[in-house]
Amino acid sequence: MTKKNQISLEFVSDLKYTEFCVLVFSNIKKVLNIEDDTFFKIEISLREVVNNAIIHGNKSDTGKRVYVTFSWTRSRITLSVKDENQERLNVAEIHKRLENPDLLSFSGRGIMIMKSYMDKVKFVPTRNGNEIILEKKI
Repeated sequence: MTKKNQISLEFVSDLKYTEFCVLVFSNIKKVLNIEDDTFFKIEISLREVVNNAIIHGNKSDTGKRVYVTFSWTRSRITLSVKDENQERLNVAEIHKRLENPDLLSFSGRGIMIMKSYMDKVKFVPTRNGNEIILEKKI
């Protein structure tokens, strides 16, 4: 059985913390020797999901927090991002919009990017907000 490593972050809903998350991920890249192309895809997805949690989930309310967890084995990395939005994600609506993506729309592109760059994207409504889980083989 492969052991799993994990780093968890918790911060207020401020976009400056997106860059901090990328910095943490950059260090994980060094530990795992992630190829540049794979790193790029995960980094862009990470930026999108964290920004979405801050802007769309928590409405940039600095009284609400964002929770980011990086967990990995030698062959896979999982990112979990949770917000404190009491409104549940409409997963059916998200999937419907992804069927006919509008590349010129100001919303929805981030989810489309995550879906194309990551191996798995899962939307999970939780008791205290919403969680998006991203997985990528490395």
